[in-house]
Amino acid sequence: MQGIPANIKLLSFAKKGLIFSQTYSVKDFPRISEIVTNSGDKVSVELNFYIENNRIPCIEGQVKLEVALDCQRCLNEVKLQLNLVFKLAFIIHENQAEELDPSFETILNADEEFSTIEFITDEVLITIPMIPMHSHECQSYKDIIPVIEQERVNPFAVLEQLKKSNRSQ
Repeated sequence: MQGIPANIKLLSFAKKGLIFSQTYSVKDFPRISEIVTNSGDKVSVELNFYIENNRIPCIEGQVKLEVALDCQRCLNEVKLQLNLVFKLAFIIHENQAEELDPSFETILNADEEFSTIEFITDEVLITIPMIPMHSHECQSYKDIIPVIEQERVNPFAVLEQLKKSNRSQ
């Protein structure tokens, strides 16, 4: 195992059966660090490249990190442990997907080379919840002051009164 190059050369790495492992910092991933508050924390990445069915380049990977986000209920920090495990097959034609084991996620891709940082960023971003919240009910989420029910006034009550007054005349 060795450090991951800045660019993934998909077919070349897959043909050689390369395995990479590297520890990054959250701040190395600009699109992730702009939404989290723990940009100094570590990100552990392992990538395993191989060829499936004699012609389909694949990546099996694991990314481990903790993200600190704002809880959307109480706006305090919520920390989430992410342990992504993925098995991707990069196909050129959609019919290639039929030959693969269903455990693969297929990506229609003709790019031979792409950014490692952007690739890992995309995998992480799809696992971060759209609305991060604490798993328990947040303190500020519970109403301290009970809601006072107000009697609802029917907006048509005035019309009803007018109608009655017109009938009595």
